[in-house]
Amino acid sequence: MQDDKLICEHISVSRKQTWESCQLAYKYRYHLKLVSDEPVQPYFTYGKLVHKIAELYVKEQGQKSIQEIASDILNNKILVEENKPNPPIDPSYKNKLPEHLSNIKKISDQIGYDGELEWGFKYDLQPPDNHMITGVIDRLIVRGDKYFILDYKTTKKGKWRKNASTIGKDLQLRCYARVVNKIFGAKPENIRAALYYLDGGDLVSTRFNEESIMTAEQELHEAYKHIRSTHPDDTYGRVGDQCKRCDYRKICVALRTT
Repeated sequence: MQDDKLICEHISVSRKQTWESCQLAYKYRYHLKLVSDEPVQPYFTYGKLVHKIAELYVKEQGQKSIQEIASDILNNKILVEENKPNPPIDPSYKNKLPEHLSNIKKISDQIGYDGELEWGFKYDLQPPDNHMITGVIDRLIVRGDKYFILDYKTTKKGKWRKNASTIGKDLQLRCYARVVNKIFGAKPENIRAALYYLDGGDLVSTRFNEESIMTAEQELHEAYKHIRSTHPDDTYGRVGDQCKRCDYRKICVALRTT
């Protein structure tokens, strides 16, 4: 029976990462759909606001200043989520905003304003079984038979950032490249993908071969099947540094027993 297995309406890179980080967190968020009373993490709120600013600046083709767009969002003249006031930016991020806005403008003016923005995708990993994968690509630019994937990042400088040596293993970008390959029929060698770090304005790009993007799809499908085959009572919590940022730390049975 379906009730004997974890709910997994679809798989995504973030869902896979949650599952691998802590199965209990996955169970609380996606199976039980518990609403946390913990405050939203500042980096998450800030990321959503900055992504919206970047989206609107490109939509405006640079005709409206990025500072004006940011002001409209911060003053709730433009809502990120319909009928919901925009949350204020945490003081720890306010000093970062001018540089981040400047770098959004810089990369947009440099590569142009064409392409898809916040391009959502969804397709079946194993037709016709509805093993769905979903996600959103920040920017997808198509010029002839060439494809460029751009993902904005607000990650601060440090060991957690990808570099030229590690970006080739990035699951999210490999997944995006596979989506473009599958949906548009693009050749892997014609797909370029990049992370753009707004903190410092660093563009880290890569290309993938067919094996690397196919492996990404397989990794996501394996995670999907693992989740779907797990009984809710068999999930376990992984206690570690990530618990400090977990929305469910107050109710987590794993933390209670440590």
